[in-house]
Amino acid sequence: MHAPFKSLGEYLTGDYGGTMEHLWIDLELIESHARPDGSCKHPFRFQKRVSGRSHFGLPPSADHFNVGHYSVRPNFEVIASLSGEQLLTYALSIIYDSTEVLLEKQKKLGGFDAVLFRERFLGACERLGCRIGRDAL
Repeated sequence: MHAPFKSLGEYLTGDYGGTMEHLWIDLELIESHARPDGSCKHPFRFQKRVSGRSHFGLPPSADHFNVGHYSVRPNFEVIASLSGEQLLTYALSIIYDSTEVLLEKQKKLGGFDAVLFRERFLGACERLGCRIGRDAL
């Protein structure tokens, strides 16, 4: 799934407004690392970027943007029963569903356009040959 996810990232790269410069969504694929209560390892968090943007020998410059990060945990019984193509569609579907958190946090994200992000996500999935979302399932 590396190649489709790389393409997805390229399709989604762009300006969505607000103060969030980067968004990372982790797909947890190691069942033995799953939490006993079934929750995701990383709930959504929004924080100052910690890169420092410094170069060797130069003083660090201040960061002005924030990053968002969270993880998505699939149902491991479901993924064990799917073929490769079905697995990609399932993974993209649960990731898309998880982006509802961005709608809930939209005001806290300083004007990040979560609706546009989700629309582009659906379009990117179609470009990858996967129909997900409201009309697909």
